Amino acid sequence: MSARIRFAARSEVGNVRTNNEDNLYCSGIFMTVSERERPFFLSGETEAPAIFAVFDGMGGEDCGEAASLTAAETLQEHSSRILKSCSGQAVSDYVSNTNNKLLGIMHSQGIRMGATLVMSVIGDNSFTIYNLGDSRGFRVEDGRLLRVTDDHTVAEDKMRMGLLTPAQADKSRERHILTRYLGDNDGFGVMPDASREFVFGANTGGLMCSDGLTDMLSFQEIAAIMKAAKSPAEAVNQLVLSALEHGGRDNVTCVVFEIQKEA
Repeated sequence: MSARIRFAARSEVGNVRTNNEDNLYCSGIFMTVSERERPFFLSGETEAPAIFAVFDGMGGEDCGEAASLTAAETLQEHSSRILKSCSGQAVSDYVSNTNNKLLGIMHSQGIRMGATLVMSVIGDNSFTIYNLGDSRGFRVEDGRLLRVTDDHTVAEDKMRMGLLTPAQADKSRERHILTRYLGDNDGFGVMPDASREFVFGANTGGLMCSDGLTDMLSFQEIAAIMKAAKSPAEAVNQLVLSALEHGGRDNVTCVVFEIQKEA
């Protein structure tokens, strides 16, 4: 048995920003320096095992772009090992290596930079979503969209402690103060969370996105778009266009995949 994967990705600067600090990774493809400032779209098919990811860079001037690009390039370097084992240890090693690279750049150049991460590692029969920061991962099963990642932010930490309601956390100014991310000099800050393994069902897929999408669209709006879309390409196009229509205050990037089990 093998699994075919249809996927699509789209990234836009947005209506306010002048540069795109996001990046992505789709089965070996990511945005280069020359590609990231103009609208980016990708659609294709591949076989399991496969890796898909979204990164949201942070930092002044070109630092955010450099951080997310470093994360994507380093994922390419680690992809063979991750695909071979599909293990949490291989992902942790990748995250640690990326973090060390970013810390080295910051130390040598006297700058600040970082990036969020949400990544799906798809094996032969199941997939796992890993995350650091506030870029989100969702599972799609039989047309239903289910969020499977928790934001690593001060606001969500307070919500989990009962100090804020979910509605208050969504409006809090602390919802974008990250507690864990790539480029953090705190060892705990670079340990990724992992969802449980999701075994392929009849209609299995996933969505990963930067907060430029989830800040502009509610969960219900995202779920409705995902349910109505006839393909990953249609989904990413409609998601990004809707985010832009709702303000597009940040860079917006999303990756959608669907898995088809073959005999």
